[in-house]
Amino acid sequence: MIFDVVHSGLSYDPAAVVRVTEDRRVWILLACAISFIGAYMQYFGAIRMGFRDRTHSIPLAGNLWFFAHDTTYVVNAHHWFHDVDFWLVRAFWFALAVFATCEGIVTYQILRFSRAELFPGMGLVSALLRYAALQFFTYGLFWWFHSMIHDPFYYLSFSTTVILAPLFNIAMMRKRASRRGFSGFLLWGFVPLTLGFWGWMFLSDAYFRQPMFWLIAAGNIGISAAGLVEFNRQPAYRPR
Repeated sequence: MIFDVVHSGLSYDPAAVVRVTEDRRVWILLACAISFIGAYMQYFGAIRMGFRDRTHSIPLAGNLWFFAHDTTYVVNAHHWFHDVDFWLVRAFWFALAVFATCEGIVTYQILRFSRAELFPGMGLVSALLRYAALQFFTYGLFWWFHSMIHDPFYYLSFSTTVILAPLFNIAMMRKRASRRGFSGFLLWGFVPLTLGFWGWMFLSDAYFRQPMFWLIAAGNIGISAAGLVEFNRQPAYRPR
């Protein structure tokens, strides 16, 4: 099959990732720092704009998936700190604990400000129960995804969050027909997030330098840049 050309094993080699990370420690830490700075710009900017414009600034599907990803990582603290002998994944635990908290705040914003938009006709209790059902469904999807891959350091799982992060921003802006819930600071965050992340992956293991990942990275970065273009096309939000 044509796709056999781009397939080189089921996953990355964890031993190689540890070895390469030690050999390229400075470059990989720099790429990680760039990526996480962008991710914090995304969520801190989203929380600020959500409270300012009384809405949510992270798409529902994204927040559900990010919360499932980050909380499963955080609750597995014993695994990362005692079973895995790799300092970088232990450092991720602290970063993802902050993200899980941010995602909880966005969940509050969704239920507080966007209930009529996302759960029309529902009261708070009904919307909360619906949201909880969606979150448990997303945990199931994440569990299913993780059961099909070999991902000892969550690198493939991280990839899904970075791919998903900017995916629905343009649709949200066009639906709202304004910049409501968005800012240049927030949207610029996706650029270092994607650039830093894919630089980190390409440096970490040859598995991530397959053509399919170059295509995904190019699309991911392009969608992030397109979100900024769309933001500049939209009129400023003026509360009624």
